[in-house]
Formats: sequence, structure tokens, C-alpha cells
Amino acid sequence: MTAFETKRHIEIDERYQGINLTEFVFSFDKQIENDQIVDIFIRSKHFTYDCLRDCIKVDPDGGYLGQAFNIENVKISDFKKSKKEGVIKFLIDFINEPNWGDDRNDFAKILDKFFEIFKTLNESVFYIISKDWFDKDDEKFIGPGSWVYTYYFLIISVDRNANLLTLSEWTYD
Repeated sequence: MTAFETKRHIEIDERYQGINLTEFVFSFDKQIENDQIVDIFIRSKHFTYDCLRDCIKVDPDGGYLGQAFNIENVKISDFKKSKKEGVIKFLIDFINEPNWGDDRNDFAKILDKFFEIFKTLNESVFYIISKDWFDKDDEKFIGPGSWVYTYYFLIISVDRNANLLTLSEWTYD
């Protein structure tokens, strides 16, 4: 038996960029691996509904962009597993990419806000997946709507000591 319970939901936005962060407390009847926890989570309504932005929940037909990954076609092996240092490196490498223009400042603002939350995460295992790692016609994406995103990536952390799973969905449309 598995259970995820929403602990908090935060939306951090700077113009057209944002982080949609949702934390869940979890419990399992038996000891299972972190990979299994993430796999169970991404295939649950907690990911497909509870992690949606509030505007999408309120007005599902409002034309808002939703999640980009067709999760039925995503495998746990599509994620890069990391420790805290790997997440920091991923985000710092991302902000240091050359083709930002004026948008880098907006990313820096949401990154600073994320790091305030991130530093409170204890010894966690992190899972990262980015749309940039796949061809745009890959079956992992939800139709043409996902192509609109300039960037789209997920960072999921699993803290076994606190039984806490945190999903951050990063978007720029």
C-alpha cells in the first residue's frame, strides 16, 4: 500500500518562466527502492493532477500549457539520478548557457527563490529529466503543445528520513 499526501504547493513565477513546486509526505507498507517510489509517484494522480498549476486546476480548458511529458512513455532510466551537488551543477550549467538574452535575469530570480527552498532539503536522492535530452518528436512528449516550451524539466527529490518527495517543474513558455 502506498500513500502520498500533499504537504505544500508553491508557484514561483517571473514573467513567462516559473517553478511549480509540490511536496508530498509518503508512506509505504514495505521497504522499496527510491526508483520505485519515483516511478509509482509519476504514474499517480498526485503527479498528473495534484502537481498541476492552480490555474489549470481551476480552468482546465483555459488554454494553459500543462505537463510536457507523456508519462506513460517515460521510464525511470530516462531520469538522471543525482545528489544535491549534481542538481546545483545542472542548474548552474543551465543558467550559464550562452543563448539567454534578457531572460537570464528572470531565470536567476526564480533560481534564487528555489535555492532558498532547496537548502532545506536534507539528504535526498534527486531525479532530473529535461525535454532538451530528447528529440521533439519523441513519444515521451505530449503532442505539439510541449514544443512551445523554451525549457521544461523536472527535478524530483526523495528524502527517506523525512518520508518527503518534492517535485519541481521548471517551465518557460
